[in-house]
Amino acid sequence: MAGTNGTQAGAAPTGVVERPDGARIAWFDHPGPANAPVLVLSNSLATDVALWAAVIERLAPRYRILAYDTRGHGASQAPGVQATLQTLRDDLLAVLDAAGVAQAVLVGISLGGMTALKCVLDAPDRVLGVVACNCRASIDAAGIAGWDQRLDILKGEGIDALAQATLARWFAQDYRDANPEVMARVRDIIRRTAPAGYESCIRAIQQVTLASRIDAIDRPVLLVAGAQDGAAPPAAMQAIADSIPGARLEVLDPCGHLSAIQQPDALASLIDGFCRTRHGGSLQ
Repeated sequence: MAGTNGTQAGAAPTGVVERPDGARIAWFDHPGPANAPVLVLSNSLATDVALWAAVIERLAPRYRILAYDTRGHGASQAPGVQATLQTLRDDLLAVLDAAGVAQAVLVGISLGGMTALKCVLDAPDRVLGVVACNCRASIDAAGIAGWDQRLDILKGEGIDALAQATLARWFAQDYRDANPEVMARVRDIIRRTAPAGYESCIRAIQQVTLASRIDAIDRPVLLVAGAQDGAAPPAAMQAIADSIPGARLEVLDPCGHLSAIQQPDALASLIDGFCRTRHGGSLQ
């Protein structure tokens, strides 16, 4: 099985799930202690399992961790440019099946957070809890138009042309200036995204309508926002928390859109605390 090197570029996956539409979903198993609770990590748009490297390093001693590359990202393949959140939900559940896991705590950032919320709504029997980070539950007309503009750039100039603007959306200027090596690493992750994967996942984001249903979630949910995240600001995430019975919001400061990169210690601590106890009761 893959160890923590499964989060490094080029590392061989533990397995690849063949999906009915031709997608291939690469997943990586970090086994952890015997009988450890299981976490499933779902990445954001334009990243891959490398997003989670520092978080996995901190949590692997206590948990079995399944990380996977969203279709068309990293080592996974997308058969075309159309996908829905239901498609991504089914990809995640297929990883659980391939790993022989009946239930897990789902942890996702941005698109991964939306995918986790979709799973808990549609397949609550597979979910012990959700940690949804830096995500939204709906998208408005302006947001849809903004994604269309990025697709125009992708088709005209390629994924490299999107990298710098993406970094500017994800991280505040002072953090970018102070962390050039981190920016170079994240830029490389963005560039590994297949155009078909980028477009298909944007199509899924443009159809997100979770807000109308999330009040039906009946599993423990923790929302994590970044104080400087313009893509999923704390106010938007507070609205999600207010709509889900028993959910709570934690705001990391300073933090932009990729909490696993900018605040891995704090995020890992929140995930661990969430899994250990919720109002005095275990999730296990």
